[in-house]
Amino acid sequence: MFFDTTGLPSADEIWGWHDKLRTFGTRYTGSQGQADFVAWLDQQFRAIPQFKSKLYIDRIYFDRWLAEPYGWSLSLQQNPNAAAVSQPVSYYYPYSGYTDPQGITAKLVDLGSYSPGGPFPWEAAKGAIALVRVPPSVFSLDVGQLPTDGFRPGQPSLETVVDYEAQGIVVTNPVFQGMLAPVPLLAARQAGVLGVICVWTGMSDDQIANQYNPFTTGYPNKTGRPEKNDTGCPALWVGEKTGERLADAVKTGQPTVTLTLKATITPNATTDTLWGVLEGSGPDHDRGLIVNTHTDGPSVPEDNGALALLALARYFAPRQHRRDLYFVMATGHFQLPQFMQPVANARFVAGNDAASLWMAQYPDIYTKALAGITIEHLGCKMWTDNANGQYVPTGAYEWGATYTTQKDGSLNLGNLEQQAFLAAVAAANSAGEIAHPVVTMLPAPLFFGEGAPLYAGGLGTVSMCPAPSYLLQAGSRTQPEQLNLDKLDKALIHGQVLTFAMTIATLDEAEANAF
Repeated sequence: MFFDTTGLPSADEIWGWHDKLRTFGTRYTGSQGQADFVAWLDQQFRAIPQFKSKLYIDRIYFDRWLAEPYGWSLSLQQNPNAAAVSQPVSYYYPYSGYTDPQGITAKLVDLGSYSPGGPFPWEAAKGAIALVRVPPSVFSLDVGQLPTDGFRPGQPSLETVVDYEAQGIVVTNPVFQGMLAPVPLLAARQAGVLGVICVWTGMSDDQIANQYNPFTTGYPNKTGRPEKNDTGCPALWVGEKTGERLADAVKTGQPTVTLTLKATITPNATTDTLWGVLEGSGPDHDRGLIVNTHTDGPSVPEDNGALALLALARYFAPRQHRRDLYFVMATGHFQLPQFMQPVANARFVAGNDAASLWMAQYPDIYTKALAGITIEHLGCKMWTDNANGQYVPTGAYEWGATYTTQKDGSLNLGNLEQQAFLAAVAAANSAGEIAHPVVTMLPAPLFFGEGAPLYAGGLGTVSMCPAPSYLLQAGSRTQPEQLNLDKLDKALIHGQVLTFAMTIATLDEAEANAF
């Protein structure tokens, strides 16, 4: 496949954008870091002449909870005559609640291990602070999604799929905890629990350090939204060793703990979705392609998709193309309960995301569109705990797990979206780029990421959503300022951007009835 790469930003330039992204700090929904990132993106897109009158900012209002920088701590006092001893905290539990600067001091009650879905004895910790072990964050990638094809250089595609399934039978990853087994803080609060200490299990302290988890739950009150003077049920995360130490303290005495979580609640806070369009020149240009991602998150890999959109916009802007190309950088991915909207006449899928709000605002755009191209989490190298419990790189790249689905109601025997993507991956690798390994999937019915609402809306999809173990980590324990930029590969990022440029070009040229 010949592909003219003239005008595609270089690997060095795109990597420089990643370092710029790092300097904004964490970019939680509605935070100053996210606002600065979106403002920078707006400036970069407006510097592209074709976008000057076709770039839009949608201001969205929501109720924001935001932890104060390093405003969380935990101390243990074994008995009234002992000095309080500071305990390591891995991170805070987002949108849980808050304390005053002095924190909450109360008896520590060990409630044991929490099992999702079943009854839990919160009442035993009424008027106290509960210690709760969460189950190991283990998930099978064989559940809810169907691998269909793949690519790895020099290897048959079927063998690549088998390798993916073998690696994915049992995966330990903190990302899954919040999505599949969040601690029910509302139930704890209703039982009179003053605060909760959540204990990670089955993972090293380095792996669970600074994990912003969960990001899919609401505030522990009746509305699910933080309100002024509503302290909620403040909660912190600790590692397994700290959890064991706290549990031993309960066994040998009557300990008290002081839990501090300083946070601010801002009603009607603002956050922006940035989007624009490069108009096509074909007679059916309004049968467009939607290229989308999000702009909020704790780490560089979590929300570097917008940098890929910038590179693709720079590439396609001066070129003639048949279809309208929409570039949508949504906000709200890290406060989904306040941003997700139901998709009208939805195709069945287990998944939704922040893009659904933009779709609800612009139904005439997405209902005419043919496909969504969703880009998230580029350049990820694989890290995991080794046999000695050390969190280390494996030397491999994360799987480029990509949902490639046809338009709802398509009667075509061939899957254009899958064919276009895999051909682009192969071509990029043949050109000396790195864009592997990848596996294509169908939701059955699970669909992770910002492509899910586009699939629900009936569009074909090419939606890449790798899930490295450090995705939700606000930087490592030893180098938090890097925000995990140090775990990414510059060449892989560029290869993936090139792959999506090729994929979009192929889809742009295709007839509408081919989707």
